[in-house]
Amino acid sequence: MYGVAQSRYTHHGSCENCGSKDNVAWYESGSGYCFGCGWYYRGTSASISKATSVTDGNNGGVVRSPPDDCDSSYPDKVIEWVGKYGVTVADLIKHKVTWSNQREQLIFRFFGEGQDLVLWQARNFRDGTSHKDRFYTGGAPNEVIAAYYPEQISDTAVIVEDCISAMRVSQAGAVGIPCFSSTLSDKKLTLIAGLYDRIFFWLDYDKFKESTKLTRKAGLLGCQTRSLCTVHDPKCYSEKIMMEMFV
Repeated sequence: MYGVAQSRYTHHGSCENCGSKDNVAWYESGSGYCFGCGWYYRGTSASISKATSVTDGNNGGVVRSPPDDCDSSYPDKVIEWVGKYGVTVADLIKHKVTWSNQREQLIFRFFGEGQDLVLWQARNFRDGTSHKDRFYTGGAPNEVIAAYYPEQISDTAVIVEDCISAMRVSQAGAVGIPCFSSTLSDKKLTLIAGLYDRIFFWLDYDKFKESTKLTRKAGLLGCQTRSLCTVHDPKCYSEKIMMEMFV
């Protein structure tokens, strides 16, 4: 599942789009998502985590649109790169990830309840791009809870730094939430704590200090929480290893 405006799960139900009897997960906000066909049902009430204002985190204005040539024609180098981490073309399409040939960027997109684009991040693949210039984020990531959802409802959220790692976490049965950096605002952490019983922080190896600070804060908010520290990024580990870590 892709999206941002999120509230607590209430029940499963049928899907008008594909005819499934129980593939739609319904939430308190009235929104729903079909895990069979990907159909999204807009909620009838405001969600607890819905962003009240979304600005461009880099330039201070409204959310800048992604490149206008985005589609699902991924080049071989991108397919090979995501494949190293167990992510397929089908996974990219499922999560509405697109490719800009003009800018040579992989675009991760997140939508609100009204299907409006509220956050996106570009990962640069152009030769010569410096390490610090690999990513561009359109929107305000500290005002939006972007999440990748597992096939079954989970009470566990795992905070990671990048979108591919978050996808991999969702494949292992937990909710993957990319923070797009190594920190979270107190407001966003409070919102996440109101949605999940357990919150794990799995940031990059050199960000363990930041991870433990967030863990302490989440504990004060009443969550079961801990920091996970590994030599490699979360996306480098198998689903089996991840599931063992989430127990």
